[in-house]
Amino acid sequence: MHTLEHETDAINKIHKNSLRLLSEIGIAFHDEASMETLAGGGAAISGNRAYFTETQAMDALDKAGKSFTLHARNPGNDVRMDTTALYVTPGFGSAAIADVSGAVRSSSLDDFIALSDIVSSSEAFKINGGILAQPCELPGAISASAMIYTLLKRSDKALLGISASGAVTREIFGMLEIVFPDFPDVPRILTMISPMSPLAIDKNAAETLCECAKHKQPVIIAPGPMAGGTGPISLAGNISVANAEILGINVLAQMLSPGLPVVYGFAATTSDMRNMSVSNASPGFLKQARYGAMLAKKYGLPCRSGGGMSDAGGLTAQAGVESALGLFEAFSEGANLVMHATGSLHSFNTVCFEKFILDIETIDRLRYYFSELPIDEDALAFDAIQDVVAGGAQFMTSEHTLERCRTDPWQPMVSLHGTAKGEPNAELAGAIGERMRKMLDGYSRPDMDAAVEAALDEYALAHGLTDEIVRKASARRALM
Repeated sequence: MHTLEHETDAINKIHKNSLRLLSEIGIAFHDEASMETLAGGGAAISGNRAYFTETQAMDALDKAGKSFTLHARNPGNDVRMDTTALYVTPGFGSAAIADVSGAVRSSSLDDFIALSDIVSSSEAFKINGGILAQPCELPGAISASAMIYTLLKRSDKALLGISASGAVTREIFGMLEIVFPDFPDVPRILTMISPMSPLAIDKNAAETLCECAKHKQPVIIAPGPMAGGTGPISLAGNISVANAEILGINVLAQMLSPGLPVVYGFAATTSDMRNMSVSNASPGFLKQARYGAMLAKKYGLPCRSGGGMSDAGGLTAQAGVESALGLFEAFSEGANLVMHATGSLHSFNTVCFEKFILDIETIDRLRYYFSELPIDEDALAFDAIQDVVAGGAQFMTSEHTLERCRTDPWQPMVSLHGTAKGEPNAELAGAIGERMRKMLDGYSRPDMDAAVEAALDEYALAHGLTDEIVRKASARRALM
């Protein structure tokens, strides 16, 4: 059993170990401009490694922006990111689609658009974006820009960005300048910066961080060392590596732009030592996520934690158990940003449309479970109980039940209740498919000022996007 005393001791020891890693081993920055900034800011430099003192790491934490509003195209979808609220984002980074049987195919821009439209239609999300599904038919040079362009056209929710090179990030920010007259003065895009564990950051990630800092746009510093692979197999050691990467990279972030808003994007995971593949749904992943959330609270930063990930190869009982446990961890630890919340299979190497819908329902269940219990007089139901008992009636037909029956009990959107008429999994898949069709049919592309849209299209075409990409992004409905 966990005890508060043990947890406090563990967090303090991991914190001290992380500081020791920063001072004695340091972080390799594979970017000359970043090294110049670090050297100018007082970091000790040897080769391509920067070393940080405890004072430098903690002063940078003090400077970091710990709350911010990520403004959406529709102000009703603005996100207030702090240490209290919880937001979910869809699966991120998969280059393949898995169907309910587990069959896998390459993902496309059409898949990206359909997933974006589902997110737009779902009340579970305030944030849309990231790599919902990698458009494999697009050249790498335009892929990230095409996805952000598509999101700007098709969604009015808060925007999750995509880490790329500095040049591509500048192209993406050029689009935002067209759509949002207040950019870069107002936070409009939240971008994930992923270190190269152990204790390194590559040129593209460093350049993206630099551009975000220059434009005052918030970042998620998101290390993902694999215990036994890219990090030590002991969980305390692996957590220490991830924590050190966040603390050290934040020093650079605050040197570049003091007060830059930062999300503690802890994503340490485990390896399956039988085949050396990542395992993002093991108890070891969840245990690390738990301690990552506690470290974020120690530092006062909004944190990313958990997610609806599964190592399963299809929409199976394993997928349901693993995803539900990952999401439960995030809710129970008070995460503020839950990435990979929907659709992920094969250790987030694939995304499954049907699982995407089922994970939304799991999120709805958890929001209901963690919501406050109404305890007003009507909810306490004294009069209703008295009427039924005194009158020899039943609650099923009481006025109190009739008034509240559509709002009080949580109602599933796809889960089935009762004896199956056929094969249960097939019936569930059918219910999920029907729900997905309703969400896609209910999608409506948000209006955009005609002049702004024309300028955005012109910019996109001038920067390598094709007429077909513009056509698909401009369609009123997903082309599926």
